[in-house]
Amino acid sequence: MDPKQPTVPSDGKPVVLVVDDDRSHRKLFELLAERLDVTAHMTASCDEALDALDLFSFDIILMDCRMPGTDGFICTQKIRTLINTDKHIPIIAVTGQTEKGVRQRCLDSGMDDYLSKPFTLEQLHEKLSLWLPSKKP
Repeated sequence: MDPKQPTVPSDGKPVVLVVDDDRSHRKLFELLAERLDVTAHMTASCDEALDALDLFSFDIILMDCRMPGTDGFICTQKIRTLINTDKHIPIIAVTGQTEKGVRQRCLDSGMDDYLSKPFTLEQLHEKLSLWLPSKKP
């Protein structure tokens, strides 16, 4: 049994780690999490995300790609190599980068999927439902 626990009781809800340096984006994710009936834990940097992953269990990670310091691509690589877990945690890139090749770069860095900003509530719900089949949001 994994000794890690979510930051707040999730009541069986999916627990999402959001990694985004932009305060307004984190606030938006908090609002969307409420609407989608998921528990969200917000972090503003790769270091905060790694600390959270060391302490708590998450069902999925939403990863911003452009962050100062360690970007989402490198952060994902660190998560995949440094975090010892008995299950694969899906990581979805959430980025405004839409240039050709960005989606492939996300996948090559170890992310599982890609969601382009701006996105709708329905698009986020679709991604979460795809990657959390046993815990539908």
